[in-house]
Amino acid sequence: MQELRVSRRKWTGFGRAFFGGASGGVFRGMATLALGSGIGRVIGIVAIPVLTRIYTPEDFGVLAVFTALVAILAPLVTLRYVLALPLPRQDGVAMNLLALSTGLMLGLSALIALSLWMGGETLLGLVSMQVLAPWWWLIALGVLGTATYEMLTLWATRRRAYKVIAQTNVTQSLAGTVVKIGLGVLSVQPLGLLLGQVVAQAGGVGRLLRGFLGEFRANWHHISPARLRKVAWKHRGFAIWRVPSQFLMVFSMQAPMFFMAALYDAQTTGQFGLAMMALSMPVAILGQSAGKALYGEASQIFKEEPARVVKMAGEVQVRLLAVALVPAALLFFFGSDLFYFAFGPEWRLAGQFTSLISFAIVFQFSSAPLIQLMNLLKNQSVFLLINILRSAGLAIVFMAGAWLELDAMTVVAWYSAFTTIFYLGISAFIMYEFYRLKARRMAI
Repeated sequence: MQELRVSRRKWTGFGRAFFGGASGGVFRGMATLALGSGIGRVIGIVAIPVLTRIYTPEDFGVLAVFTALVAILAPLVTLRYVLALPLPRQDGVAMNLLALSTGLMLGLSALIALSLWMGGETLLGLVSMQVLAPWWWLIALGVLGTATYEMLTLWATRRRAYKVIAQTNVTQSLAGTVVKIGLGVLSVQPLGLLLGQVVAQAGGVGRLLRGFLGEFRANWHHISPARLRKVAWKHRGFAIWRVPSQFLMVFSMQAPMFFMAALYDAQTTGQFGLAMMALSMPVAILGQSAGKALYGEASQIFKEEPARVVKMAGEVQVRLLAVALVPAALLFFFGSDLFYFAFGPEWRLAGQFTSLISFAIVFQFSSAPLIQLMNLLKNQSVFLLINILRSAGLAIVFMAGAWLELDAMTVVAWYSAFTTIFYLGISAFIMYEFYRLKARRMAI
């Protein structure tokens, strides 16, 4: 009994250390989001060994470029006004932002669909993605669904409804996995992977709509043309600066897939795509969850307590870094063998790619929440500059690899080194900006 009480005290102390302090609210919200994301990602992880035995590396290559294209286009159709949803104190202002974002999303998604219908093969050929031409309609559907889900989750973040977001993460991941496996068994390839990916990214829209439909109806009367123009002008920085910033940010995240597809064959691209998919899971489970929770908490207290935001951000990054180091070390030393046993002998190259990238993902993982806080500083031009530097750096890495005719392993190693340096630098810069703001506020 004495040992049991000591054990309980240890766990209680751990809980207070991890979920207490200035960042306690963030980590409690993060825990809820991470639980949902974690269950959803576990479903995805369990399914990967099945999927790798149903679909070929070439099919995964198509999935990788499809996911990359949707990831680039989806954030742009709202002109990033959607990011301002958690900020207004009045629901009426937020409702006008939601209406503005919805109108932009529907109009620009329709324009994308029309452009792909009329000249999809030509347009996709400009970025070496002709393989997606038959699935142009699915690209448009994926963009619309992903953008809608982002918009509704940001409204949920405004309400701190982390449990609802967590529930949708589970249901859409399960539904997407069922679609991928079911259509794969029926030999619908690679369409099964693509349809399943759309469901996995946007399958929670219905649940979120049902949850907040009453609020939308109650606040609908606040919407007017004059108020729409007012919120559009007030938050114009998101459209002017954040749209190109977001494009460059997502492009730089997806650029490795584009460059690999351009430099190497479909099988190598598929191997790299599986490696990136596996490594993105911890970022999605904890890094993005922490980012949403941190943004939701910080947006409520930033004006009154900027010093507390600084403390929260520092605690979040240190704790995430500690969480990520052990699994990264395992992947670094045993990645090839783990992929061999988990996914089959034909996927050993993906494991080798994973080993090279593992520690770069650690710093991306710990920095992801801090990047969300850039919205609070309202210095969107700096965010644009950061993403210009990242995009230029990646272009130099891969173009140098092409010019020197380097093999895929060497190019991926270069990519990993650059990514590590970049995220270390961006973390230091963001924390410096917040410390400088804190010092200015204290001096007043």
